[in-house]
Amino acid sequence: MHRRTFILSSAALAIPGLSAAYPAETFTPAIWRSLRETDQTVVMNFRATWSLTCQIKADLIAEALAENPAYTNLTFLNVDWDTFGPSQMTQRLKVERRSTLLVMKNGEEVTRLVNEPHARKVRALLDAALAA
Repeated sequence: MHRRTFILSSAALAIPGLSAAYPAETFTPAIWRSLRETDQTVVMNFRATWSLTCQIKADLIAEALAENPAYTNLTFLNVDWDTFGPSQMTQRLKVERRSTLLVMKNGEEVTRLVNEPHARKVRALLDAALAA
């Protein structure tokens, strides 16, 4: 019985719309051009909708935002890996895989987190973003 519950719960996490959400813009080259040279701190989430690791990270971001309202001062930008993974932009930013969180300010990298779906590490990244 416990195994069935675990499997069904895991499957539900992978279905878009059933997990927690956080306010984020969807990446487009035009939005990126308008944000990259501003003094806004931008958290870029390179994700794939089919990736469980990416979904876990999205849920961790949503939980962190619910617990710390200061994180709402950050600008979140979801980058679809299936669309933009093989792009010049990801090459310039040296993003080599999905499940990467990249914090940018004034066109410069502040910090990044690659394939680390752990609440403590996601919060540390968000804290570094706030301090930037």
